[in-house]
Amino acid sequence: MPDVQIEASVLFGIAWLSFAVFFVGVVAGTVLVGRAYRLALAIFVVATVGGFTFSYLAGFSIGRFTAVLPLVITAFAVTQYRDLRLQLAAQAAAIGIYVLLAWIFAEQVHFWGIQFELPLSLIAYAAALILPPGKNPARA
Repeated sequence: MPDVQIEASVLFGIAWLSFAVFFVGVVAGTVLVGRAYRLALAIFVVATVGGFTFSYLAGFSIGRFTAVLPLVITAFAVTQYRDLRLQLAAQAAAIGIYVLLAWIFAEQVHFWGIQFELPLSLIAYAAALILPPGKNPARA
């Protein structure tokens, strides 16, 4: 039985460390986005991966609820300095994807879609790096 306790405590530590990475990354990315756009996006990518890692390890207890956070942060990060309508559409899409995958499909196929949410976020970050906003005050 001691091996099970050690494994559980290691997973517990990884989960909370990944949540700390998410939280610190969100704060740091938000502070830097006005000064160093590309660096801020890189920090947001790390934060997003940390957020999804926490959600995955937390599972159906709270992970299903916290999976919306990295999606919303992704929408925020990739639409900075872009048209307000695009920002609102991205936030609505993030919440829509979350509801669709975590709640609607989860009831039908017994999975909660996190394996699709992370790749979608990474694709959005790649698109934001390839197509930076035109009114970006911080060239990095």
